[in-house]
Amino acid sequence: MTYKRCAAALLLLCMLLSLCACGAKYKDDVALSKITGVIDPKLGVKDLKEMNSGYLSGAMRLDPASFASYAVKVNASGVSIDEYGLFRAPDKDSVSDVKDQLEGYLKLRRDSWMDGYMPEEKPKLEKAEIREYGIYVLYVIASDEAREEIFQAVEKLLKK
Repeated sequence: MTYKRCAAALLLLCMLLSLCACGAKYKDDVALSKITGVIDPKLGVKDLKEMNSGYLSGAMRLDPASFASYAVKVNASGVSIDEYGLFRAPDKDSVSDVKDQLEGYLKLRRDSWMDGYMPEEKPKLEKAEIREYGIYVLYVIASDEAREEIFQAVEKLLKK
């Protein structure tokens, strides 16, 4: 009987340890400029321009006041729709609201896409992704390779 109890206790301990390892912990005090400094080279766009609050409220239909801080960068020249947006939520409870707003923006972009306009770029928009890193939320519109490199670099930078 003691064997079964020891085995059960050992299994319970393993389960508890595995659950502790599941939730990734992220830093919440990294300056956006440091994170964008990691993202920009991975995107591979020579002429990235940072967008202001007017762009967020007008083109993106987002409320800039609902974010603690943000950086949205788009390709300002050439024939690429590459862009990303990095948003710092005001607190942990607001992260899902930030993500919902970004999902709405990507839906707006997809719904308004004209199929005859740069058809080779459409897959980037269709595969655009949003990921959370603690209180940071990042969306990326880019090639599969660039998008994955960006997510890996941000993960490495922000993970505790």
